[in-house]
Amino acid sequence: MKSQHSRTPGLLQNDLYAAVMACDRMAKNERSSGSGFFSYLDGKFLSDAGFGSNQDDDIIDFIDEDEESLQAKVELHPWKILIADDDSNVHDTTLLALSGVKIHGRPLEFVHAYSAKEAGTVIGTHQDIALVLLDVVMETVDAGLKLVSVIRNEMGLTNLRIVLRTGQPGYAPERQVSEVFAIDGYTTKSKLTRSLLISVLNDTLKMDSDNSELPN
Repeated sequence: MKSQHSRTPGLLQNDLYAAVMACDRMAKNERSSGSGFFSYLDGKFLSDAGFGSNQDDDIIDFIDEDEESLQAKVELHPWKILIADDDSNVHDTTLLALSGVKIHGRPLEFVHAYSAKEAGTVIGTHQDIALVLLDVVMETVDAGLKLVSVIRNEMGLTNLRIVLRTGQPGYAPERQVSEVFAIDGYTTKSKLTRSLLISVLNDTLKMDSDNSELPN
C-alpha cells in the first residue's frame, strides 16, 4: 500500500519543504532586500512589513518611556519647608508628624532654624522654600512677627507662605496678627494635632500648586 504522502504529491511534501526552508531562513537571520524578516504562516511567506511593523518601533517606545520617567520626577519635586522654632522638641515632633506625608502628590523636605535671625539667613540662602512654620516667641516675645516684616518688606518675598505657630497666643492674638501681618495661617501649639497640621499644609500649599511664580 502506498503511503498517505505518496497519494498527495505536491501537497504535504511541498508544505513540509516550505516550512523547513522558512525555519532555515529564520535561523540564519536572512533578510530580503528592504523587506525585513520573513515568517511562515498558513502556507505563505509573510515579511514583518506585511504586519505593518517598523524596525524603529522599539526605539520610539524607549524614548517615550524616558520622557514619562522624567515627567514623573518633575511631579515629585518636594515642597521645601522651613521649621523656625527655638524648641528642638517642636522640630522633632513636626518631623515625626509629617513623616511620609505628601501634599498634593509631592513629598516634603525640611530645613531648620532655631532663632528668627537664623531663619532669616536660611530663607536668604534657600530661594526655593515654599512655606515657613514660624514660632512667634524666640529671642524676644515678638521675634517671629518681626521676621514676618523682614520677609515681606525687606526681602520682598510676598509669595513665600508663612504659618505662625505659637505656644503663647497671648503675645500674638490671632485676629490682631492676621489683620496687621501678611501671614497665610495661624495655629496654637497646644491645639495643633497631626491631622490639623496636615490640613493646614494642604490648604496653604494648595494656592501654590497652580502658580508657577510661587516658590516650589
